[in-house]
Amino acid sequence: MEMTKEQAYQWLKEVKLNKQNTIERLKKIGIDEYEKRTGQKPTYIEAL
Repeated sequence: MEMTKEQAYQWLKEVKLNKQNTIERLKKIGIDEYEKRTGQKPTYIEAL
């Protein structure tokens, strides 16, 4: 089955949005874990 150009763009948009949401969720988990371990807010470099 072939996709139309519009369907392909919509699919790519959904994939990009899912990827962004996953990255944000993982960053939040990483920051929360760092705060639990150290009791401090992480700096940008430490968070990554």
